[in-house]
Amino acid sequence: MINLKPDYFVNDIYDIDFTVLKNHRINSMLLDLDNTLVPFKINKPDNKVIEWINKAKKEGFKICVVSNAYPRRAQIIANLLELPVIYMAKKPFKKGVVDSLKILDSTNKEAILVGDQIFTDILAAKLAGVKCILVEPITKSDFFMTKIYRVFEFFVKRHLIKEKMK
Repeated sequence: MINLKPDYFVNDIYDIDFTVLKNHRINSMLLDLDNTLVPFKINKPDNKVIEWINKAKKEGFKICVVSNAYPRRAQIIANLLELPVIYMAKKPFKKGVVDSLKILDSTNKEAILVGDQIFTDILAAKLAGVKCILVEPITKSDFFMTKIYRVFEFFVKRHLIKEKMK
């Protein structure tokens, strides 16, 4: 049975400690889009997200967006962030994660996936052998299927403890 416990559980992307990732030899970040970087249905990242992405790049991280979103929207946002993107990644299957590793010329041991859903993002990371960070969703607005997953996530998340990354 696959362990659905993320390696880290933080409030949002701004709580991710780049030093901790570097100390664990992580040099690549795979970022979910909806409710991780931008609210569901929003087509433009805010300035705070853009600044965070630019800081991560300056810290030396290779970054790819890995999203189940439709191509047009995912590509628009990725272009604004100046990042490569895997859209319609079909998470929880690992193919999108593996494809993003190829784009970044990275291995599963050097990467971490950041997402807001246990049954898509975290499961895809685990299946691909990639470390993962679970963040709280930015908004309560979700794709209809995600709303169903959130009910089950409640039971898994209540056993997780948010703490500083170490």
